[in-house]
Amino acid sequence: MKLDNLRKDILNFIREKIGKSLPKNRKIFVNYNGTEPEALADPHFKKKRKKNFIKTSKYTIWNFLPKNLFEQFRRIAYFYFLINIIVIFAIPDPPSSPYTSIIPLAIVVLVTAIKQAYEDFLRHREDRKINESLTRVLKDGAFKDTKWKDVRVGDIVEITSGKMFPCDLVLLNSNSEDDVCYITTVNLDGETNLKEKSRPKNLQELDSEEKLSKFKAIILCDHPNTNLYQFKGKILLGQSEFPITNDNILLRGSCLKISPKVYGCAIYTGFDTKVMLNSKLKSNKMSCIEKKLNAFIIIFLIVLAVLTFFCYGLSFIYQNVYETHWYLKGSEPTYYKENRDLYNFIFLIYFMNLLNYIVPLSLYVTVEMQRFVGSKFIEWDLKLYDEETDMPAKANTSDLNEDLGQVEYLFSDKTGTLTKNEMIFKQFSIDNQVFEERHGKLYQVNKKKDEEIKDQKFARLWELMSLCHTVQIDLLDKTKYQASSPDEMCFIDFLHNLGIVFEGDKKISSNSKNKSRVINFQSKQNYYEILQILEFDSTRKRMSIIVKNNETNKYVLYCKGADSAILSKCIAGDVKTCETHIKDFGSKGWRTLALAYRELTSEEYEICEKNLLDAFNDIENRNEKIAEVYDEIESNLVLVGATAIEDKLQEDVAETLKSLRQSGIKIWVLTGDKTETAINISTSCQHFPQSAEKIFLTSMNDIDEIKNRMNSYLEKIKKTKIKNFALIVDGQTLGFIFHNDLDEVFAAICSDCDAVLGCRLSPAQKAQIVKLIKKSKTKPITAAIGDGANDVSMIQEAHIGFGLFGKEGNNAAKSSDFSFAKFKFLKRMLLFHGYLYYTRSAVLVQYFFYKNLAFVICQVYFAFWNAFSGTTLYNSIVLTFYNITLTGAPILFYGIFEHTKTEKEIDKNPKIYKTIKKNKSLSALQFLKWNLLGVWHSVIAYFFSFILIKDDISYHLDGKMAGVMQFGALIIVLIDVIVHAKLITEWHFITWFTLIGYILSILGFIFTCLIPNSFIMPPILTSITDEQNLFWIFYDLFSCGSIWFLIILIVVTAILPDIIIKIIENLRVSMFLFKENSEKKVKRRSMISHQHKVAEANPPKTNHAFDSGNETFLNNKTEFFERINDNENNNEHIGKKSNEKYYKTVLTEMDGDILYNTLV
Repeated sequence: MKLDNLRKDILNFIREKIGKSLPKNRKIFVNYNGTEPEALADPHFKKKRKKNFIKTSKYTIWNFLPKNLFEQFRRIAYFYFLINIIVIFAIPDPPSSPYTSIIPLAIVVLVTAIKQAYEDFLRHREDRKINESLTRVLKDGAFKDTKWKDVRVGDIVEITSGKMFPCDLVLLNSNSEDDVCYITTVNLDGETNLKEKSRPKNLQELDSEEKLSKFKAIILCDHPNTNLYQFKGKILLGQSEFPITNDNILLRGSCLKISPKVYGCAIYTGFDTKVMLNSKLKSNKMSCIEKKLNAFIIIFLIVLAVLTFFCYGLSFIYQNVYETHWYLKGSEPTYYKENRDLYNFIFLIYFMNLLNYIVPLSLYVTVEMQRFVGSKFIEWDLKLYDEETDMPAKANTSDLNEDLGQVEYLFSDKTGTLTKNEMIFKQFSIDNQVFEERHGKLYQVNKKKDEEIKDQKFARLWELMSLCHTVQIDLLDKTKYQASSPDEMCFIDFLHNLGIVFEGDKKISSNSKNKSRVINFQSKQNYYEILQILEFDSTRKRMSIIVKNNETNKYVLYCKGADSAILSKCIAGDVKTCETHIKDFGSKGWRTLALAYRELTSEEYEICEKNLLDAFNDIENRNEKIAEVYDEIESNLVLVGATAIEDKLQEDVAETLKSLRQSGIKIWVLTGDKTETAINISTSCQHFPQSAEKIFLTSMNDIDEIKNRMNSYLEKIKKTKIKNFALIVDGQTLGFIFHNDLDEVFAAICSDCDAVLGCRLSPAQKAQIVKLIKKSKTKPITAAIGDGANDVSMIQEAHIGFGLFGKEGNNAAKSSDFSFAKFKFLKRMLLFHGYLYYTRSAVLVQYFFYKNLAFVICQVYFAFWNAFSGTTLYNSIVLTFYNITLTGAPILFYGIFEHTKTEKEIDKNPKIYKTIKKNKSLSALQFLKWNLLGVWHSVIAYFFSFILIKDDISYHLDGKMAGVMQFGALIIVLIDVIVHAKLITEWHFITWFTLIGYILSILGFIFTCLIPNSFIMPPILTSITDEQNLFWIFYDLFSCGSIWFLIILIVVTAILPDIIIKIIENLRVSMFLFKENSEKKVKRRSMISHQHKVAEANPPKTNHAFDSGNETFLNNKTEFFERINDNENNNEHIGKKSNEKYYKTVLTEMDGDILYNTLV
């Protein structure tokens, strides 16, 4: 955003300097065709009539080639190979054919370009689908079907119910009783709630094509900007002005609901629309594998430089070889005599060209292909498919597959993520009593006699619940409601069960100024004129409605909201008892709302209306003034009571959290809910480990107190041997922590907690917490999951973002890296797919560097025996296709299909996930191990073969001697077989795909090495095969039995250390898992023993450690702490049984595995 603002400031500065600064307001000609005097007088009329065309694709037909090549060659390996090819073409007598150097680079670049072209083609197709969508535009006095892309600024557009708005519009008319319409903005902010829009006040009625055709006006408004919630403008119609506010604006991407049809004028089109201005590409996230890959590439480039200069330096020993050996005279290379410095430089290039194949160029494209197929496996996984919603999982990116196996911290939303976001009305509090509904009748809790619904004590409550909401009846289907939130829909359903039916908002007569809300109270209709609706906002945390009872003519304000926002405003009613009931509701994990009202006199309402109108007309300070008026109106309230709604847990949430915790992932729940509700949800879903000690940082506003509390916690945690803590922090305290540079201390406390719960957090605070942990000293890999628009910032901040297809919209799913339908799928995503993708990718990357080193280092050995002359050991075609046809297929199939552990093993023992944490498989030690093995394999292959032929020993029956070509061919075969055998030692899950990979590799050898050297090739192709210097060589080798024996001997000798190392590594993993299980058992015994002692020494205590947000401390020794005491629950099962049985029961409950069911 800072860069965008800087860019705008620079552009505005330049415009001012050249005298072309933008006008203060944008001028829009409504329904003008260009022949009007005003249009003719404006030289920029045509430019202002911008089209509605949009483009999210990256390339065009014309710029694809240069742009894509530029992007690809920014990779250091690609750029290096390009420079090398250019140099090879420039020097005389290169050691290998320059054309063969082009082939591997060309293949890699081509495959990458095809992949990116395909992805961009999909974006083009989506753009075309949107641009070609039809809407209706007023042309020549009638509405005609028009493509979205052809809508222009100033056009009048017709939209019908259920359709999307093609651009940003000013509402001119709604085909409804009071010229209002309702829209949803799921695609903009993820919210599914209905938003009311109306035409500008006092604007003439434009309800027909005839009236609209005659309507010509000028709109002055803001220039295009990103603010979704503010708009300033006015309509100039003759001498009249009509102010335009955000309540009159219909944004592109919104959807029309309830109203059958609306008319609007296009004000922003195409890239100027607010949704497009707010659309930005997600920041590129780089996986841990890719970071290591780039580091390894740099290391190998350094190794290449070292080997090149090593060989080049030793070549000076033989600098005068052409002069000291008589038989070489006359065969000096170019520039040897004429320009020795140039000759030396060319010689350096020779060695660089010989050894540059040590850098695995094709690794990039192999990784891309593996990732692409891997992401498809996620989408094709039927165990990630949700039948209920018909939603498969979706991978929005393939670049982060490997990071799924590296997650150390998981940040989760609560509502809609851990819970279903399906609301069930449970109970309500009124007059110091709690009531509930059973089968359409009302009962006091724990009472059997039903209550009379018409009892006067309930009257105010029924009025408030049936009036104070934004639910609307769908005009297209009168039996359906359109609710702004699941909570409000829950209210309507609850009342409906009691016979109190909301029948919508209607005008009683044509002369009525306002609509009346119709409530059918057990077959009797009551009408309440709607005077004002004070909409909910996150700052006030409440909403209100002012109505006038048509029977009594009384003015009443009804208000509902968070208890913290309502109770403090009440001057009457039993606040303390209601607060107790709210805490009790919260302790059960229910969502709560406080309800209140205020009766107004007609004079008070007139003052209120005037103040609201004045605030509304103050364009500059509108929001601040409205907030002040709202606060004044919503005061001096009379408390009615409180409601409790249950948001049910999603299926298998507890099991999922338990498995993730066992795998070593620390789980934080970040929510906007109140502390009591959040704690009990965390407890019920087993987010808090059993026997954990809860520590609180809540309801604090004194910085010194916060510092002391945090220092006490830190000291306590350090002194505790077995760290088993659960931290609860709220947004208020967190704000002080971040603003007073206490974030490092906070992070230190959190790092030693098994679970953290954040309550009353804003979306920005959620992202701030993720960033704090992400940037902490240990640099852990973080993941975040949510389902609503308020989770997007958190999801995008984390290394990996998971989005759920939620009832709050799909904004989170669209903004995420991976999306699916239910929280329980996270277990499979991380523990199964994550583990497999990481282990596959780690081996794939290491294997490429290993096999290239084993292949190329033989050139260095050979240099000692060719006087460092730059002579190549390998044929050019082998150098070209080594990474492609000779060794490419098996490792690609490994990267796609390998299962290091079976699904059953991973599911049974989630601790396996710990064995790959912190990028262990790509550590410096592992990298060194792989490459030392590569050197070992090259030494065995080269020197065993060298020993065979060094004394001119013939391996043929006819005594025929082997030459350099036979020797090189033998090394090729040996290295090829060894690297394939090495991969077999890494392969755990042998399938038909394994066989196919190796068959493809054998076919690659046949087509690369055998067929081109089986017949005399045309002269035009001989340069590719180095004049066919391997002609019939391989047939000669394979016809000799001693060669086959040598191959078997060398391969077994080379691979033996790999097998031993593999056995040792498997033993280490098994010992690690055994140690983890043993430590956990010891820890459980200690916890249970300690808990039992505490239970005997202290009577059972309540679970609530706070009153009105203030903590209650158990005793001086455990100050600021609360132990989650399970004794009450356990006593139900234990009764009077022995301690031994008590231990057994608790242990079984604490851990789902059955490794230990008894303790001796």
